[in-house]
Amino acid sequence: MGYFKKYLLNKDPLKLVAMIVAMVLLSSNPSAAQDFAGVTTFLEAIVEAVTGPIGVAISALAVIAVGFSFMTGRMDWTFAVSIIIGIAIVFGGASFVQGITAN
Repeated sequence: MGYFKKYLLNKDPLKLVAMIVAMVLLSSNPSAAQDFAGVTTFLEAIVEAVTGPIGVAISALAVIAVGFSFMTGRMDWTFAVSIIIGIAIVFGGASFVQGITAN
């Protein structure tokens, strides 16, 4: 350890910094963006499930519920409009965000 300390004390600080920078640049690590591949896949699966056949089935059930309440004379227009707007947001949200973020 003493030899290493003497060696570093006798060197020019600029050369020492250059050696450290060279060692850091030569020892490259994988990109941090590659670590999020699992999270990205998971989130894309959620979007696909909501906008895919599952989302279509849930939307159809919601529209059926609105139609049933209209048929029985108990329809709340606020509920019906919120269902329609919600369906439009769910199915249009992915393409809306994709349109905003397109380069």
